[in-house]
Amino acid sequence: MNVSFGPRSSTGIPYEFPLRDATRLFLRLEVLDGELKHARSYRGRERYRVAAHAVLSALDLVFREDLRAHLLQQIYYLQRNYEILRAREDIRQDGLKAILTELEEFREQLTRLKASEVRTLRFDPLISALRQRDSVTDAAMAVDLPMYQWWLHAGEERCRDDIKRWTETFQPLMDANRRFLALLRQRGEYRDCSASQGKFTASITLGHELWMVRVALPADVPCFPQVSGASDSSKIHVRFFKTPTGKEGSEPYLADFPFMLAVC
Repeated sequence: MNVSFGPRSSTGIPYEFPLRDATRLFLRLEVLDGELKHARSYRGRERYRVAAHAVLSALDLVFREDLRAHLLQQIYYLQRNYEILRAREDIRQDGLKAILTELEEFREQLTRLKASEVRTLRFDPLISALRQRDSVTDAAMAVDLPMYQWWLHAGEERCRDDIKRWTETFQPLMDANRRFLALLRQRGEYRDCSASQGKFTASITLGHELWMVRVALPADVPCFPQVSGASDSSKIHVRFFKTPTGKEGSEPYLADFPFMLAVC
C-alpha cells in the first residue's frame, strides 16, 4: 500500500515513534520544556519543586555537545527545503517568508549560544547539590539537602528569579526545538488506515528524510501500537498489543479496527 503524507489533525490517543536518535533527543527536550511551562500552573512550593526537577532533567540533555549541533543541522536542512518552495506559485509566499525568517532567527540564536555559558550552570550551588543526588524525595530534603529545603521556603521572588536565571541560558535551544518539531509534524499528514489482525504495513514514497512515525488510536480501542522501521526504510510496520491488565504481560491484539498514521 502506497500512502502519501502531509498535515492534518487527528483524534484519539496520539503516539510518536522516533526513527532517529536525534529525534528522540528533541522529543525528550520538548517534554521537559512542557513540564517547565506546566509548573507555572502550580501554586506555592510545589510549583518550584516541579520546575527545579525539570531544569535538572533538561540540563542532562542541554549539556550534551551533540544536541545543539543536531538542531542547527536540521534547521539548516529545513531552510533549504523551504527555499525550494519559493519557486512554486501554489505556495503562499507571505507564510513561507515568515517561516524562513523565524528559522533564520533560531539559527542565529543557536549559533550565539555558547556551550561554556550553559556549563556554568554546573557550578550553581543549588544545581550542583541537586545533581549530586540521583533523586530527591520530600523525606530526604531536610536530612540530605538542607539547601534545597531552604530554597523551597525562600519565598516566591527568590525561587522565580532563580528558575528564570537557570532557564534563560538555554531557552533559545528550547524555542528552536519546539518550532523544529512543529514544522516536522506539519510534514506528516494523518491518513485513515485499517489494521488487519492487529498489524499494518505501509510502503513509504516520501521525497525527504524520515524522522518519526505518528499513530493515533480511538480512545475506546483496548490496545497500543509498536512501530518498527528506520529512517532509510521504505516500509513501516505497525503492530498492536492488548493493554495489560493486572500482572499479565501484553499480548498481540488480533482484531481489525481503524486508526490514523502519519510519517514525518
